[in-house]
Amino acid sequence: MINMPQCDGADFCEEIAGATDTSFSRFYEGNPPHRRARSTANFEVLADMSPLVTGHLLLLPRKHYLSFAQVLGHHPGETEELLDDIAAIYRETFGEPLILEHGSGIDEESHACITHAHLHLLPADADAVDDLLVQDGLSYVDLESITELREAPWPESAYFLRHHRGRSRVYVPNGNQKRQYLRSIVATTLDIPDPEWDYAVIVRKDCLRRTMKLVESWSR
Repeated sequence: MINMPQCDGADFCEEIAGATDTSFSRFYEGNPPHRRARSTANFEVLADMSPLVTGHLLLLPRKHYLSFAQVLGHHPGETEELLDDIAAIYRETFGEPLILEHGSGIDEESHACITHAHLHLLPADADAVDDLLVQDGLSYVDLESITELREAPWPESAYFLRHHRGRSRVYVPNGNQKRQYLRSIVATTLDIPDPEWDYAVIVRKDCLRRTMKLVESWSR
């Protein structure tokens, strides 16, 4: 059994827990007052604080995990059902979602609080992203379903997940990937120049605000 790391002071964890002094509150100063699009007992859907495009959302567990491979080990049915549900309403609002994750392995525990498991949902071209990942020399495995991600070696390994139209593919990092690698890949398909994909360089506040207006009806 995997020993789940404890999260002490991580911004995602504190924001989910209801803390008022977070990076989001400091950046957006109450406009909007929050970035929650939807909440369930075990999951949150948030707008990305530094979105690449309108509709850039995050799906994350309320408890602290390093990856969705680990989340699926505890909540397989609920995760798959929620993904299908969110994908359906996302499709109606923004178009077909491309779902991506940089999953962290247990050997990255020192960075656990930075890598609180989260999936990115974006209105991006899945084929173009696949082409770029293959061009970078990454090998991959196609899964029968996303629940296979809970099987070895993924809960203990770093990986890149691409999930689109119900089909999951896992890419294996080769050690040459930079930080925010998947953001940079998606940015290429969106014609966002380097380094404007870096969340520390540009915070697209208008994109987040437009996103939050479009997801107002998602809450329940």
